[in-house]
Amino acid sequence: MALVRGVRAIAAAGLLSALTAGEARSGAFTLEPGETKLFVLGLLSAGDEYFDRKGKLRARGDYRKYDLQLFVEHGALDGLTVFGSTGLQKIRAEDGATFDRKGLGRSELGARARLWADGRWIVSAQGSVVVAGARRGDGIAAIGETDDQADIRGLVARSFEVFGKPAFVDVAAGYRFRGGDPADEIRVDASFGIRPGKRLLLIAQSFNQIGNGRWKGPLPLKQRIHKLQLAALFDLTESLQLIGAAFFSPMGRDSLDEKGASLGIGLKF
Repeated sequence: MALVRGVRAIAAAGLLSALTAGEARSGAFTLEPGETKLFVLGLLSAGDEYFDRKGKLRARGDYRKYDLQLFVEHGALDGLTVFGSTGLQKIRAEDGATFDRKGLGRSELGARARLWADGRWIVSAQGSVVVAGARRGDGIAAIGETDDQADIRGLVARSFEVFGKPAFVDVAAGYRFRGGDPADEIRVDASFGIRPGKRLLLIAQSFNQIGNGRWKGPLPLKQRIHKLQLAALFDLTESLQLIGAAFFSPMGRDSLDEKGASLGIGLKF
């Protein structure tokens, strides 16, 4: 049924947000028991301006980040999906001088449980832990990359049709606990997806991080990070997908004016 296909596309949207954002933030759906999905993605993001405390753009040194990310999730039981992600990264930051950092990025492990569903609606809960690959000794290029984290969130999704095409809306709200100097964060993400053709899924997404206070230490930042993303998933076969996405930062506070693009593949077992 078209509605069923639209509903299950929510999981793909969540996986895409996980990969492009560098974190395992899946959609509300859980996988069937024994089903496994694996995604590999290359990501480039950059910026040479930042939003100050009042949200005004200011010039800064060039910042570039390259990521190679792996995400996998598995249907462990009916209504329970476990997932994990890891990746390699290379960061170059200019601030009077040039600073480089390369090595392991963040790694995440978590689980998502279905709480309620009626065919069109689904409500889930998710929790995960995140371990940083970067360390304080990695210098300026690793600022904001060295803290371990824990994330809890609730997810709600609904499927419907737009002009006879399967579509969905998926919303997640949660709290991110961050160790070290960075402040904890409130996180709100939203996705709208539509399948205009049998093999093509188009997704518009909004990612929002709101700092719950100022950072400790030498950088008293009170961050608000907002990103908008457009993405496409194309089914090459029943088990292989091609993924492309581009994002930008429309506004923010104490945060980089960041733009980026990603390309990757998805496999289903």
